[in-house]
Amino acid sequence: MRRILSILMFVMIFADPFFNFANVRSAYATMLATTRYVATSGNDIGDCSSAVSPCLTIQYAVGKSSSGDTILVAQGIYMYNQAADTCTFLTQNGKSVVCIVDKILNIFGGYSTSNWSVKNPSANLTVIDGQNTYRGVFLIGYNKTDISLDIEGFTIQNGRTQGPNTPGDPSGFGGGMVVSGARTTLRDMIFRNNKVYGADTNSGAGGAGAGSGLAINWSQPGTSSLLERVTFEGNQSFGGIGPVRGGLVFGALFVNGSVTIDYGTFTNNQALAASSSGSGTTGGQNSDALGGAIGGGGGSWVLKHITATGNQVVGGNGLSYAGGGFGGGIYVEMAASFAISDSYLSNNLAQGGDSTNGGFGAGGGLLVNTTSATIDRVWLISNSAEGGNTTSTGNAGAGGGGGLYLWATDGTVISPASVTNVVIADNYVAMGSIGGTSPGGGGGGIQIQGQQAIITHSTIARNRLGPTLVAGQGLLVLTAPGVSSASANVNYSIIADHTEGGSGAAAVLVQQGNVVTFNRGLFAGNTKNTNSNGKPMSAGTINGLATMLSASSAGFVAPGSPNFDYHILATSAAKDQAIGSTTPVDIDGQARPYGPVSDIGADEYELPNLSATPNSISMITDKNDQVSRSSLIEVTSGPSVSWTAITTVTWLYLGPSGTLSQSNGQTGDNLIVRFAPGNVGLGSYDATIQIRSPSAVSTTIAVHLLKVDFLSAIYFPLVRKP
Repeated sequence: MRRILSILMFVMIFADPFFNFANVRSAYATMLATTRYVATSGNDIGDCSSAVSPCLTIQYAVGKSSSGDTILVAQGIYMYNQAADTCTFLTQNGKSVVCIVDKILNIFGGYSTSNWSVKNPSANLTVIDGQNTYRGVFLIGYNKTDISLDIEGFTIQNGRTQGPNTPGDPSGFGGGMVVSGARTTLRDMIFRNNKVYGADTNSGAGGAGAGSGLAINWSQPGTSSLLERVTFEGNQSFGGIGPVRGGLVFGALFVNGSVTIDYGTFTNNQALAASSSGSGTTGGQNSDALGGAIGGGGGSWVLKHITATGNQVVGGNGLSYAGGGFGGGIYVEMAASFAISDSYLSNNLAQGGDSTNGGFGAGGGLLVNTTSATIDRVWLISNSAEGGNTTSTGNAGAGGGGGLYLWATDGTVISPASVTNVVIADNYVAMGSIGGTSPGGGGGGIQIQGQQAIITHSTIARNRLGPTLVAGQGLLVLTAPGVSSASANVNYSIIADHTEGGSGAAAVLVQQGNVVTFNRGLFAGNTKNTNSNGKPMSAGTINGLATMLSASSAGFVAPGSPNFDYHILATSAAKDQAIGSTTPVDIDGQARPYGPVSDIGADEYELPNLSATPNSISMITDKNDQVSRSSLIEVTSGPSVSWTAITTVTWLYLGPSGTLSQSNGQTGDNLIVRFAPGNVGLGSYDATIQIRSPSAVSTTIAVHLLKVDFLSAIYFPLVRKP
């Protein structure tokens, strides 16, 4: 794959004398930092420094601010105001509600005009609205190298930008927000329904569309941006139409540089590459879509607590060759490093475009290209990678890596990818509609191409191939064209329940010249475990088959739709079998081993907990009559288990009748507790009911009885209004 990012560098060229600043950050000015106030009830007069006389627009306050200042914004909707716009250099397509040049600022939303001390974005919704015409926020470091913006507590919605944003470049960047030559910190931010468009062109390639929600277009060397508690939903990136090539696109968040994202939610975002009216070639003239939720490269990436669901990339259509769709959820290429942990990626789609030769769909959940990757405690569930259709007699598009695609494309030496405590399940790969000779596809769960990977304590289950594909329902290992062979070490992992694909499809397929080495894993419920059967496609080397355990079932709690629960049962053949493992935790962060030896797969089995609702029951009475109460007994995870309730006091009976001090049931049943005050005298009594199970951790119900000589009832008269 070509170096896509190299054509996306956002080079800003300005002739306006407004930008002739010295590249000096004044420590003295920072010491004199001012707090400024903005509210929809305010007026754009003065310097915004009075809380009782706030300004009306954020942009006016920015214009009055110096580096180091803080702008507090009260709830309300803030839109573009031409009278306050000081960024006259921006084209009409790039006009922004808030424009910041060469300033270090803090802008915090979520306040009310009655309380400027504590921000609460949930209660005090503060919105920057582009009205489907303007970008939300523009931040650039032009004459200074240390520019930053800390922005918190805003919803940026209905932003729109369309290339060209700068002279000579038809690309569009950041429909909701763009950052260039600066770094940013975002907290408690929502990017919703923003759009970015690449321009249509009359020659060459169509304009790119990058970062419909946010584009961190380029950062100063050695700097990193931080995003915490951010939400991206319903944002769309569109490429422009070009005669040679349609415009490529990156999804809701485009990053060119280093970034840390902690607690990010990405839902129903789209990256749609544009069509080409030219013939195109397979060597780089097709319009690609990259990263429906997050896409980009360069620098170091750290992603934690990411949820990405329902995002899409779709390659552009063409006459002869279509564009590819890469990384339906997340796409990263040629970064220094990439790490993702404690995350959930599901129902994302990577779709190739349509043409005489359909486009490639790759990495339905996550695609990492020529980058050292660490993937730890991640769920990749029900994602899809599908090739584009052929529109005549050409080739259908191939699909690869329904859940995860690890890909080295240019011969760069990178460290082996580390995949630990990962569940890759129910993902799907398919070709487009068949025309002439089809290139096929595979790797329903994982495709590893041209690089090394170490897969440890992972669960690869129920992944599927289209009806004509056979190349690795769960795992495919193959050479990248013109690069190097691939290898995978698969340690203490479950490969289970792969049954869908073409005739002879194997759960693990290793193509000629590539290697897979197994170490103490479990095969269960596959139609065919590997392609080690002496046929031509079996020329790859498969080591360690003798170390693999075999069972008819892996013993998952609730595999497949709707629960997708790949924790293991107490009866699983994987339990206590990972002899020699030193991995300290499982996918849930639970310590390994729970028993004498760690379990194979991503989950370390532990007894579930019983729970009682309510877990405290009280009664006050002046009678000897029995009174019944009930408590629902449940289990925190897994299937129903049997339980026994026991009491040792004479004033309680368990069960609907009789004088039993013991009762039995299944989780999901109610325990009947009957008070028998006739068995005791006046006074206060406390007891504990024990709820025990051999298959779960016990719980208790606290019970209190107060028996008195006489209870009086107080009745209030009924008062009717006239």
